[in-house]
Amino acid sequence: MTLHAVLVGIDLYDDRAIPTLRFASRDARVLGTSLTESALGSDIVVHTLLDGEATRNKVLKLVGVDVARQVKSDDIVLFYFAGHGSPELYPGLDKLSRFLVCSDTSAEALLSTAIDVQTDLARLAARLPARLALFVIDACFSGYGGGRGICGPMIAERRKRHRPAARLADLALGSGTVFLSACGDDEVAAEDDTLRHGVFTYYMLQQLNGAGESRTIGLPTLYDLVFRQVHGFTAGRQNPVLWGSVKGASLPLLGQKQKLRGIRG
Repeated sequence: MTLHAVLVGIDLYDDRAIPTLRFASRDARVLGTSLTESALGSDIVVHTLLDGEATRNKVLKLVGVDVARQVKSDDIVLFYFAGHGSPELYPGLDKLSRFLVCSDTSAEALLSTAIDVQTDLARLAARLPARLALFVIDACFSGYGGGRGICGPMIAERRKRHRPAARLADLALGSGTVFLSACGDDEVAAEDDTLRHGVFTYYMLQQLNGAGESRTIGLPTLYDLVFRQVHGFTAGRQNPVLWGSVKGASLPLLGQKQKLRGIRG
């Protein structure tokens, strides 16, 4: 079995209307270091796209073409994204979509320049012949400022009248596809200066970098531990979400816990 990890971290955006982040790129780098330096490193293939490298086309090609050609039926694919997310409405419809904001995304044209979580990521998952496709998203889709999220222009206009809900749990996922998101639909995915990470990613790294007799951690256990830590650190303002359809899914423990705070970036 091989773990194929695609790690995307974006602090800097071509569109000046999109706020700069502080630790998204670092989050992806530290996760990549933890994976490659673990005892299981020989069974882990890491691909990293940071800042200007992380264009929409490059992300989609890397996962949907390059990695898809390498994956076998017993493998695991981990797609990790740290950066801005955004909700937006389809023109003329009340249908709400959620987007991952790439380095070359235009804030005024999310539909054509960002990655649609439901349609684009679903297409990618369908192209991966893996036993598990895990999408870990340290971004938010509430459209509030102050964290890893921006507001689409049509949503901003609609909110002058009323605010539509962005329910991640409504996404249609196939069997073997799981999403782990940094926060709930109406919350902000925070970064923290003391942690020098996104809050969600910091506590996820703490758990993955631990060690245990089984050398693996089940996704429900990982989620429960990270949920409690993020909920506590943010005083209940940020609550991670896990959803999808899979049986007995787990990830390897990396045994790098002592290095987490020491990695600079």
